[in-house]
Amino acid sequence: MEIAPGIHNVIAEKEMASGVTNTYLIVGRTGALWVDTGWDRPGEGQARIDYWKKLGSPPLRGIAVTHRHPPHWGNAPAIQKACGGPPIIATYQEMDAMNERMKVAKVDRPVRDGETLSLGNMTIEFVFAPGHTYGSLAVFIRESRALFTGDTIMGVGTSVVNPGEGEIVLFLQTMEKFLRYNPSVIYPGQGPVVKDPHAKIHELIHHRHEREEQILGQLKQGPKTAEQMVAALYTGLSERLTNLAKNQVKSHLIKLQNEEKVAANGETYRLK
Repeated sequence: MEIAPGIHNVIAEKEMASGVTNTYLIVGRTGALWVDTGWDRPGEGQARIDYWKKLGSPPLRGIAVTHRHPPHWGNAPAIQKACGGPPIIATYQEMDAMNERMKVAKVDRPVRDGETLSLGNMTIEFVFAPGHTYGSLAVFIRESRALFTGDTIMGVGTSVVNPGEGEIVLFLQTMEKFLRYNPSVIYPGQGPVVKDPHAKIHELIHHRHEREEQILGQLKQGPKTAEQMVAALYTGLSERLTNLAKNQVKSHLIKLQNEEKVAANGETYRLK
């Protein structure tokens, strides 16, 4: 579906019932670029290939994958094979993690912060955006100031920073960086289009600082495990969401340990 001039969000029908990853096809005068490709599930890659063909098979200049998680690179190998062999694009920092997971394809064009790609009437800038993962990528259209964020920014709620995959401090730095880009609109990895980017980014910064203060507040009551803090700070979560919340709390605790505000004794944390 074309959601703005030259910007298509291509969703496979099966995803509607099982969680939607936004996969964007940006079409300029001289070529096109995929941003993320969806889960590798039966029919979903072909649905995206068919959509591209319906648009007249514009020359694909690349397949930009925002980060290592499967819903984002899943159909990249199939699209590459069927659509003329465009390069799979990711950051240098994410390349090894991507290659380890994709197996049947490789990152052909690793990019650095600020590199560009021309689609004729659109200048695509690749933006290094660590936080959700260490090598997350965002895509910026300079002319329209449209920002494609992958899961760094969601249309609803916040993304999880898993210990070992990313860091809260990097996430906060990326939020400040996004503000400097002054985006007019954000196209997130999941959820609806963000039409007030500045408000959304400030909301995410505030939420992370607020969560940190809540964790410190818990530890002022005495030593606690991450599980105990999750039970106190979150209510009514499913088992899956509880595990995600625990990872988020642990990532905050890593930041606080690095800042020497918190110490750990095994699985128990206390204020220093």
